[in-house]
This record gives sequence, structure tokens and C-alpha cells, in this order.
Amino acid sequence: MYCRNSIILHLIRGIVAISLIFAVFLFQLPLLLKLFLVVGAFLLLQGCPACWLLSLINKLQTQKGKQYE
Repeated sequence: MYCRNSIILHLIRGIVAISLIFAVFLFQLPLLLKLFLVVGAFLLLQGCPACWLLSLINKLQTQKGKQYE
């Protein structure tokens, strides 16, 4: 049960971070606000997008392993 909640929260963090990154490119915002949005996205992803994706794959594999026990 914990892993399922963890995956859902992981996906929500990813969606919010991607939305922040898109906002940086789509809207005419002051430079300081763009910087805050990028830093916020970086914190939500807990690193780079590739690290976030690898962490998601790891959590999915962990959940899959627990189903077969």
C-alpha cells in the first residue's frame, strides 16, 4: 500500500514540475520569477528529469516485486 501512494505522489510531483517548466517557456514572466519556477521544478523532481524517471522505474519495479511475494 505504501508503494502505491508513493508512486501516485511521485507522478503528481512530476506533473507539477513539468507544468512549472512549461510556464517558464510559455508565459512572459520576470526573470526572477522564472528562476523561482525552475528551482521549484528542480526541487519537485529531486534532481534532473532523468533522475526522476529512474526513480519512478525503480518504484514500479519494487511494487511489481511485492505483488509476486
